[in-house]
Amino acid sequence: MPRSALTLPARSDAHRASLERDLGEGGQESLILAPDYILPSYDPEGLLPDFAILVQEGKIAAIDLVTSLIEAHPDVAVERLPDCIILPGLINAHQQGRALTAAPLTPGDDLLDNALMVRLARTSLDPYPLALAAASDMLSHGVSTALHAGASQGTGDYEGELRAALRGYLEAGLRAVICVSSIDQGDIVSPSEDLPGFLDRLSPELSALLTEPSLPIYAGSAEDTIALMGRLLAEFGAEPTLTFRYAFPGPQYVSDGFLAKIAADAAQRGIGLHLTLYESQVDWAVCQALYPEGVLVRLDRLGLLSPALTIVQGVWLSPTEIELLAARGVCTVSTPGSNLRLRHGIARLGPLLRAGIPVALGTNNRALADDEDMLSELRLAAGLARVTDISQGGPWDDRPTTAEQLAMLTENAARAIGLAGVAGQLVVGGPADLMALSLQGIEGPSLDLEASLIDNILNRASARDVCLTMVGGEIRYREGALQGIDRARVSGLLREALTYSRAAADPLWPELWSELRAHLRHHYGAKIKLARQRLNSA
Repeated sequence: MPRSALTLPARSDAHRASLERDLGEGGQESLILAPDYILPSYDPEGLLPDFAILVQEGKIAAIDLVTSLIEAHPDVAVERLPDCIILPGLINAHQQGRALTAAPLTPGDDLLDNALMVRLARTSLDPYPLALAAASDMLSHGVSTALHAGASQGTGDYEGELRAALRGYLEAGLRAVICVSSIDQGDIVSPSEDLPGFLDRLSPELSALLTEPSLPIYAGSAEDTIALMGRLLAEFGAEPTLTFRYAFPGPQYVSDGFLAKIAADAAQRGIGLHLTLYESQVDWAVCQALYPEGVLVRLDRLGLLSPALTIVQGVWLSPTEIELLAARGVCTVSTPGSNLRLRHGIARLGPLLRAGIPVALGTNNRALADDEDMLSELRLAAGLARVTDISQGGPWDDRPTTAEQLAMLTENAARAIGLAGVAGQLVVGGPADLMALSLQGIEGPSLDLEASLIDNILNRASARDVCLTMVGGEIRYREGALQGIDRARVSGLLREALTYSRAAADPLWPELWSELRAHLRHHYGAKIKLARQRLNSA
């Protein structure tokens, strides 16, 4: 990129000459990475031209001028990264470890509740190749850390599912936060009290199919879920790239007693909670019916609203609810592409940010372009934030700042998944989790010569510009090639998983699915209509 366009100090010939060293290879104990620029954090004012990073034993040992590092460590190999910038590795704060988006769920992008139910009609997926492929894709897109939300595949062996996914993440080398998820109510329709009436409206064949004995979805009771967490921590707690959290797919799916037991265990172990809330109008309407005092008021009374809790989605949060989350120090995660594809709405990022709530981003494995490109999802989120502000009476010229956007993929995301101080920044003594982004892709005749380097990156860069991803000092992706992963093998496993997912689990399902879909729409449509009437009359 032309220096004149960026108003940054010119690189001296001496600096360029000092970079003519042998390239380092992933896996070496010590390595100097020498790009054109380093941005250690979300603060664009902290941009460092002509600096390099010394990586030793998986950690960042020093960040200094290129010449200074090379002079101080003459025996360390140097990896030149010309026309590149190094940033903290990106963080996907909410994904399902599937690698396949709509394909194994429904044809097209159906409403979420329909998409979840259609899983009943298809055979379960093997979590290992899905997680391995998802992790591989993320690494090639500059993502070094991701949260695995822990949704069940319905195999009847939830612990086996998590262990299979763990195998995939460990094999890929991605830093992963593994959620142990659980529910104790509302597994067919919510609220659970509506189930008898719902079943009465169905054909005898469909009603029988829904109520026949089935395999358990999750671990079982709160005690069973806590015991599962204990086993996973005992076996994998020492893995440097793994941490654990509890997760719930929505407050309507967990009773107060169940929630209180899990929250108490999380507090005792010092791990966080990941709660999906108001992802869709259905979620919002059901919560209005179940908790007339307000679902967040209920959670607050249970002692859950704290910095240890992360709210995922929150598309339909009210101004009052946003104020309460801010007061309690709760983080949030938005998945803008997924929300659009599933027709859920647009999260109000402007009010969340102005309230001081840390906002992170995830893909939910349904990025808008089906590509898991976090940089493109960030642009989408920033653009939609302006749209929602205008439509809801907010500032017409406001949008997330450059620093706020960067934080959504780095330090805010680290806070949201329980890795504050570990991921999301480049600091001496911290893990060497980073990405190198080529600047060549953002150059061209349409380059904004008045904008800063970082703004041009946010406006134009995408996953295709990632040239290197490092996790814990190990280079996991470099210039189109995954390190230590046979992508052809992964693709073959993925094709097998997709083939199995399209097979009918029961021969009755293909003809009964359309009936179930119609009844679900009627059931939840009535809930939404009633909730809207109550809101308008309040």
